[in-house]
Amino acid sequence: MIQPASKVKLLIVLPTLTCGGVERNVAIICNNINTAKYDVTLAVLNNANPFFKITNPDIKVIDLKIAKVRKSLFPILKLSKKIRPDIILSTANHLNLFFGIFKWLFPKRIKIVARESSIVSINNKRAPNPIFYDWISRVFYKKLDVVVCQSKFMQEDLVAFYNIKIEKTRIIHNALTLPDLSVDLANPAPYAKLITVARLSKEKGLDRLIRAVSILKIPYRFNIIGEGDMRQELQQLINDLSLQQHVFLLGSHSQPFAQVADPDLFLMGSYFEGFPNAMLEAISAGIPVVAFDAPGGITELVVNNENGILVKGNDEKAFAEAIQEALKSKFDKKKIQEFAVKRFNVDIIMKKWYELFESLK
Repeated sequence: MIQPASKVKLLIVLPTLTCGGVERNVAIICNNINTAKYDVTLAVLNNANPFFKITNPDIKVIDLKIAKVRKSLFPILKLSKKIRPDIILSTANHLNLFFGIFKWLFPKRIKIVARESSIVSINNKRAPNPIFYDWISRVFYKKLDVVVCQSKFMQEDLVAFYNIKIEKTRIIHNALTLPDLSVDLANPAPYAKLITVARLSKEKGLDRLIRAVSILKIPYRFNIIGEGDMRQELQQLINDLSLQQHVFLLGSHSQPFAQVADPDLFLMGSYFEGFPNAMLEAISAGIPVVAFDAPGGITELVVNNENGILVKGNDEKAFAEAIQEALKSKFDKKKIQEFAVKRFNVDIIMKKWYELFESLK
């Protein structure tokens, strides 16, 4: 039993602090948590190349120097025995499974909370052995004390396919951090400024965005900010479509929205999203969105014709038409910002984490 007068000992376990949505949100939690009430240790399996910084001096960051999750069991058990946490927060799908499988090795007094970072039924289909991953997810996810979902869709997916009681789940959206912006309203560009911020990987659908903008009959520049293993393939597509003067791969940046002054639209091509961090930042900056209506948290962020346009199916021509429609629309940037800040600011999201932690006493 946690004593009311003592700090709650929280052990957060994270694969890396490299550039990504999971890492970003763990950094936000660590940098904003009330350390007067919570004694926090962040165990990073491999912290060799951190992208996000833990600026809160009260957070103890430990690099376990482990390359693979499967090799982390004994180091995590050893660390847990040393610091005696009240709560362990796991932060990624494969780690969540790991804690579910080996929960019996941890003292019963420790509550294990898993923050789910993906839509499990979709993510498992992309695994090396989908049938096996689905089976172990059904068997072991329900052994966790609480599963935190980023969106309603994610929660419904876990309840429907993995035998998890809804009472063992919580919806805690990702928190926004207002992005640094580049502003140059005095010199409007003679072309539409389109932007996306995403990992250059297949599930992000950047290839279909590139094909969609190739249909446009208006002057535009489309800047893609991010890095990943599809860079060469995407650049080849840009070359094949003769879009070298229109589409640009800018690489990763710590302040991605400062790379393009006053973007007109944020584009999202993802095939699925747990909860899209980059889109949330775009909306918080007042940038309207055009996105495919894909499974996940996208529909919890985009309200048609208020802060963007959703495109049904995989219709790239319809997506191009939606871009042109959005550019003509009179979106209220202030209202777009207010929508995001009111629902997803750090204080509101951290309050939900505190409520969860308190319920575990």
